[in-house]
Amino acid sequence: MSLRHLILLFLLIFGLTPLLFGVLINLPLVLDRTTLFYQKAYLQNLRADFRDLDQHLASRHEMIRLLAKLPEPGLILGEEGDEEEIDLARARYTTWINQILGDQQDVIQILFLSGRGEERFWLARDIKSQQWRPTPLPPILPSKAFTDAGLTLQPGGVLVSRIRIDPNAGSDDPRQLLTLDLMSPIGAPGGPADAPPGVVVLTIDVGGMAQYYRDTLWVNHDGSYLHPGQPIGASAQAFEDFPGLARIFADGKLAVWRGAHGRQWLWVPMFLTEDTTPLWVGRPVDPSPIDDFRDALILRVISIVFVLVGVVMILARWIATRAEHFGQVLTGGIGRILRDGEPIRFAWRGPREVSELGEQLTALAETHAEHLRAARAHTRELEQSYRYKSEFLANVSHELRTPLNSILLLSKLLADRQSGLDVDQQRQAQVIYEAGRDLRAMIDNILDISLIEAGRVRVALEWIELASLVEELIELVTPLSTEKGLYLRFDPSAVAGTWILSDREKLRQILKNFLSNAVKFTDEGGVEIRIETDEDPSRPVAIHVVDTGIGIPGDKQEIIFEAFQQADGSTRRRYGGTGLGLSISRELARLLDGEISVRSAEGQGACFTLRLPRELAMASHDGDRVIEHRPRAPVAEDGPVPDLHRPRFDGGWVLVVERDVEGLLAETTLLEALGLRVQTAADADEAIETLREEAGCVLILLAAFVSAADTCDTIADIRRESADRPIPILVMGDCADRPWQSICSVTGADGAIAKPIDQGALESAIARLLERRSTPGP
Repeated sequence: MSLRHLILLFLLIFGLTPLLFGVLINLPLVLDRTTLFYQKAYLQNLRADFRDLDQHLASRHEMIRLLAKLPEPGLILGEEGDEEEIDLARARYTTWINQILGDQQDVIQILFLSGRGEERFWLARDIKSQQWRPTPLPPILPSKAFTDAGLTLQPGGVLVSRIRIDPNAGSDDPRQLLTLDLMSPIGAPGGPADAPPGVVVLTIDVGGMAQYYRDTLWVNHDGSYLHPGQPIGASAQAFEDFPGLARIFADGKLAVWRGAHGRQWLWVPMFLTEDTTPLWVGRPVDPSPIDDFRDALILRVISIVFVLVGVVMILARWIATRAEHFGQVLTGGIGRILRDGEPIRFAWRGPREVSELGEQLTALAETHAEHLRAARAHTRELEQSYRYKSEFLANVSHELRTPLNSILLLSKLLADRQSGLDVDQQRQAQVIYEAGRDLRAMIDNILDISLIEAGRVRVALEWIELASLVEELIELVTPLSTEKGLYLRFDPSAVAGTWILSDREKLRQILKNFLSNAVKFTDEGGVEIRIETDEDPSRPVAIHVVDTGIGIPGDKQEIIFEAFQQADGSTRRRYGGTGLGLSISRELARLLDGEISVRSAEGQGACFTLRLPRELAMASHDGDRVIEHRPRAPVAEDGPVPDLHRPRFDGGWVLVVERDVEGLLAETTLLEALGLRVQTAADADEAIETLREEAGCVLILLAAFVSAADTCDTIADIRRESADRPIPILVMGDCADRPWQSICSVTGADGAIAKPIDQGALESAIARLLERRSTPGP
């Protein structure tokens, strides 16, 4: 994810999170408060409806005060009055009540009690005729507590009882189901209240008045419906019709019941009954206005949120673009500073911190540019010094090889038993030969290191049978091990038929260094070579060279792979050597995509391991390290030796281009035995210089290099130098492993001969070249 997208995402989250968090917290609260306000409005409406009931009861207060002022005659005349006169007066009183209370149908009973709370006279409204008349059965008396409280009132006072629910009376007279009583003491207001003659009780049919409230349910606390004008229900039918209503009744507070399909009912504990339980009133609530309001509010909030999101996105995009531009300028400038060393100036305007950052980066750019110029100048000096070193090594090798080859050749001849020298002189010549050979090996190693460091090494791929390669190396070091009494162990049958695709000569050089070191640093025991399959899938071939020699201390096991380094000074003094073998081996192993490891302890021998891939990848090296794939070539068959006299060169000489000293001595001996004069060279440069300095060369014997391409390049260089006087070139090499026929056809070599060289084959090859040279051709 780019920096711009990260900044944009951060700003969006930073800007929108508080907004969304605030909406999520406050929107439910607003909706709840709105719903509560709506419910309170319904409650106010319900209470307004029942306020008419309160006003109606207030009007009944005046009526009961009137009856208290004009009570029934029996209370006025007392118990000693004439009964006939009292009955007549009560009849006239009943007529008067019918006149003044005829249309007041909510008043269903009038009861006069004495000062001791005993009923004296009562009137009840007939349910059918609606006329007032005395009943034979006494009415339901109010509770003693309510009566005692009424007797203590001042004249003119009115006491209202709680609602009385009487299912039994309601079954006979539905008007008696839901009633309340009004009580007032008999006597004029302001009169004596010590011993009122009694009280008057007015019974009101609340259920009858409740019939006028439509869409309203009256429910007892036990869940039974109270239908005005009908008997009370026998079960908690309301709890069945409204699931969860029992929990609302148990809480005893105003609540909204919500059912299926959006039904809502407002339940209010409106009145208290005589048994102190509330009488609940329910009324349906229309949720559509609040739903419409909620939907409109949510839509508006969402619209506002989307608008704010758009604003935040625009601002975030602008800020992210500015930040990205700032980052691009910064990274681009720093890249130019680090890559090109350009002293860029960061002239940024804005906050003080940004300006100071620009000034500091400008100063840093100038300092870095100055340091980079100095470092590049130093690098150029180092490169020039490296070129001087390479030229010096090339010149030294050229200057040393020619006289050194002569010294080696002469010392070898002098050390021979047929040289005519005595034993001491031969021994001295042998010392000179061995010292010169060591010096030549050191020069070759130094040159190899230089070529590897310069990346001028070619890798020639071919299929190699490991068993035959190891047996060849064992034969090479067998004389030295036999001289020291050491054993050499290798089981070729264990790895017979194991082939790898790699560079034969470089692999041979690595293993030769391992074996040479193992034999050199071992005085007792011997050396064992093992080839195993390693666990590393990228380098499954592991070649171990194990010796029983002096071993290597743990703190010296990395030093020995550095150039010109050995374990310690005593090792160098005792065993000799330049300390380049393992360094070259490690570099060659890297060229082959391999690795070298060592496991050793002082005095317990050492085990050097080379791990290689089975097939070296064709594209595993850069352009300077050219990879050539060489198929295995058949051994060239030499034709029959022609019956020719020994060739005559008319005073000419033969140039032998060979780096191997032993091969050079053998070839020089054979050529001199044929009566030929010999000049030697180690490489193409020496050969060209020799041809320039001395004329009369009639034949060039060129030892094949490790790489076929190097051989071809050397032949092409010599051809260009001797273009005006073509000289036959005879390539010497292992014809079974190299395609010399193709080399001859491509580069113009005149022939090839296998090594080690047989004298008869050499004579035949020279004879053929002379015959070809003397025969004119196209």
